[in-house]
Amino acid sequence: KHNLMIGEGVTINGDIKSDNEVLIKGSVEGNIECNSITIDSSGNLKGKIKAENMTVKGKVEGEININNLLEIKSKGNASGKIFYGGIQIDEEGKLSGEINFKDSNKQEEFKDWKSL
Repeated sequence: KHNLMIGEGVTINGDIKSDNEVLIKGSVEGNIECNSITIDSSGNLKGKIKAENMTVKGKVEGEININNLLEIKSKGNASGKIFYGGIQIDEEGKLSGEINFKDSNKQEEFKDWKSL
């Protein structure tokens, strides 16, 4: 059950905050804070992302902070400054940039996150 779906062909510039799930089939430029986020194969996201779980089938770039599981599916592409608690990358999935494992004992937030 998705709380928010951004459809194919839709472009959004701005920030999104949701307690549940966000599904992106269109294009989003902005910051997203939610429980879980899925970027569909047609989806494209640029910005700062903060979530428990993220599934990438399309393209995402930016500062990505995932407390739990970051899943990159086949043909999914994630790049930027990435923090994750757990990770799963399918064959043909791409991950690039600065990749950091989050030690749950020492919660490290983005230094500038508060200034959003």
